[in-house]
Amino acid sequence: MPHFDDQDKWVKQMKKMVIFAVLASLLCWVPMVSAQTKIRAEGMAVILNNRVDIAKEKALDGALRSAVEKVVGVMVSSTSEVENFQLKLDRILSESKGFISNYKIISEKRQGDQFEVVVEAEVGRERLKDRLEAINLIIARKAKPRIMLLFTERAQKDAVAEAAMSRYFMGKGFKLIDAELLRRQGGGNLPLDPKAVSRMAGQYGAEIVMIGAVDAATTSFNVGGIEMHSNKVTVSIKVINGDTGEVITTDSRGGSAPGMKGDLKKITEEAAEKLARKMMEEVLEKWSSELTNTVTVKLVVSGLDSYETLQQFKDLLATEVKGFKEVQQRAYRQGEAELDVEIRGNSRSLADDLMAMTLNQKKVKILGITANRVDAGVQP
Repeated sequence: MPHFDDQDKWVKQMKKMVIFAVLASLLCWVPMVSAQTKIRAEGMAVILNNRVDIAKEKALDGALRSAVEKVVGVMVSSTSEVENFQLKLDRILSESKGFISNYKIISEKRQGDQFEVVVEAEVGRERLKDRLEAINLIIARKAKPRIMLLFTERAQKDAVAEAAMSRYFMGKGFKLIDAELLRRQGGGNLPLDPKAVSRMAGQYGAEIVMIGAVDAATTSFNVGGIEMHSNKVTVSIKVINGDTGEVITTDSRGGSAPGMKGDLKKITEEAAEKLARKMMEEVLEKWSSELTNTVTVKLVVSGLDSYETLQQFKDLLATEVKGFKEVQQRAYRQGEAELDVEIRGNSRSLADDLMAMTLNQKKVKILGITANRVDAGVQP
């Protein structure tokens, strides 16, 4: 039998081993629990004008948002700060990194003028945008937006950067539109104003436009009578919403290395790929936030006979559009108004609700629709 002192040491040692084993098991278990949470949620939408497909999409969006809200609710409720929960929920959702990485539809059915969808969703509490399945899910739910990549110059350095970024985006599942279409329309020159880019790119169906520039230089210096060269490259990108002209984000990446004079290809490719990855992350984060929260849709409405009618139309938006949050008036001239409508939904759901509206006994007609814009007219 061990000595008392030895026995005491032995007991302490065993306690340490038990504590270590418990901690180790917790460290292994917690990420598995927190990384993915399976949630069952349901969403409902009203069927308007017998458009069951639109109602189904709106019900699915509602179910997926509900799944995210449930996970965020658990996260908030597990902390000491639970007062004014409902008031804080929207802000928490917009800041949350929770994202649905996978889901399956358990059931879907029509009941009268309503459509109901029940889903089982996997909600992750970690950033998932680097995982291909998460990227594909975001792209699919945003109706597979198309990218037009434009570089302001046509030198070799610009061609190298454009090719590297194009390969990266296509490898991640994005669809690219040939920028030569826009160049030919502009007589070989590219417009630099975001609004002008938006107008031109919209003709070719580009929801996202990336305007790039490459600054490259080689400096020479002498070391011990030997001529040396240093190559430096900076690739810059401005990301524009092709429907609205809004600048989504802008950033740049650079690189430098010694080498042969004019040997900039490898450095340019590396800087362009790093920048493409960064731009993708920022765009996906914005889209992910829009899918689980609110999105701003540009609404251009014509046929308004007075400014007073415009005010009546804005009041109708608040009462007739599902998921309506707020509206900002951007312009009004000669019976046409340009509005930014913030909603929980998308441009198609907004268009569907507009079609069901009556303004002073006049119907609203949809003239055009893209991923982020709706053109409508009040019928005479």
